[in-house]
Amino acid sequence: MKFSIDPADLKEAVRFAQTAIAARPTSPIMSAVLLEVQPHELRASGSDYLRYSRVAVAVDVEQPGRALLYGQMLGLAVNKFKSKKPVTVHVESERAYISQGSMKFEMPVMPASEYPKNLNGNPEDIGSINGNDFSKLIHALEGCASTDEALPVLKSIHLELGERIDGLATDRYKIGTDYAGWEPNAEMKISATVSTDWLKTISKTIAGETTLHISMEDGEASRIGVTSGAYTSSISLLSGDYPKVRALFTNASTDTHTIDRKELIDAVDAVSVMAERNTPVRLTAKDSMIVLDAGGGDNAASVAIETDSYDEFILAFNPGFLLTVLRSIDTDQVKISPAGPKPTTLEPSDGSSRYLLMPVRLPNQ
Repeated sequence: MKFSIDPADLKEAVRFAQTAIAARPTSPIMSAVLLEVQPHELRASGSDYLRYSRVAVAVDVEQPGRALLYGQMLGLAVNKFKSKKPVTVHVESERAYISQGSMKFEMPVMPASEYPKNLNGNPEDIGSINGNDFSKLIHALEGCASTDEALPVLKSIHLELGERIDGLATDRYKIGTDYAGWEPNAEMKISATVSTDWLKTISKTIAGETTLHISMEDGEASRIGVTSGAYTSSISLLSGDYPKVRALFTNASTDTHTIDRKELIDAVDAVSVMAERNTPVRLTAKDSMIVLDAGGGDNAASVAIETDSYDEFILAFNPGFLLTVLRSIDTDQVKISPAGPKPTTLEPSDGSSRYLLMPVRLPNQ
C-alpha cells in the first residue's frame, strides 16, 4: 500500500478515527486505526466495539491496500508534520513508512485481517436532518445529562424519532427537553438512549445535510449513527427504560417572569463568588425586580435585576445548575415560571426547549 496525502487531511483522518478508540483498549488490536486505500480515497476508521468512527479523504494512490497501525503512535507521528508538503505513506513487509521531506517515521503494522468486521453494525438510512439543527438540539440538552459514570442511562440523551426528533435529558436535579425537525424516510416511532459524550463529539463535526441511520437487532434498534459529508460515526444504544420525567412539565406555573438572560447569568455568576460550596443562590422577586443574593455573615453579595412581572416569589437554586440551564438557552430573554417547592420552569422567550430546575429548600420554608 502506498499513497500521498495532504498533511492536514492525514491529521484530521487520524484524529477522527481516534475519537472512537477507548482510552484503555480491551486488546492491542482495538488500539489501532484501520487505513483502507482505494482509487483516489483513504478511509481511516477506529472503534472500541461500542463506538465507530470513519472518515474519507482524497489521496494520490500509487498502490491500494489495507493497513492496521497503532493509533496513538500514528497520531503522535503525523502531528509532527509542520510543512504543507504532501506526506507519503508506504506499507511493506509488516512495516509502515511515513515521510515528509527529510522527516521520516517507521512503525510496525498489525494484521489487518484480524481486525473485527461489521463494527458499524448493519446501518439502514432512516432520514436526514440539517447538521446545525441536530447540533443545536444536542447543545440544548447536554448540560442536563448526568456526569456520573455509575448512571449510564442518565449520562445519556433520550431521543424519540418520529415526525420530528424529540430529545430529553435529566440528572434528577434538572430536566431539559427540546425537538428538531427532520425528514424521515418513512413513518416510524423509534426510541434511542444515546451517550451524551458521543453526541457532543459528533456535534462538532456534522454540518449541512446529515443522514441518520439505525442498526436493528432482533427487531429492536441496537445502534444509531450519522453520516455528514465525509464523516460517519455510530454507537451502540443503551438498554433499559429512560425515566418518565416528561410528564413533570405539566406542573408549570402560569406566573411568568421574563428576564434578560445575559444579565441574569452575570448576576448569578457574581453573587455565587461569595457562596461556599453547595450554598444556594437565592432569588427574591418583588415590585418588578429580582434580587439575587448568596453567602452570609462576613461574606455576602447581592444584585438586583429587572423583570416584567410584579408576582412575588422567593426561590433558591444550586448556582452551578442554574448557570448550566441558562447557558443552554440561546435567546436574549429567558422566562422563569416558579411553582413553589415544585420544579421551576425555565424556557427561551421563543423556541422549542424547556427546562425544569429543582429549587433548594430554604431553612424557613
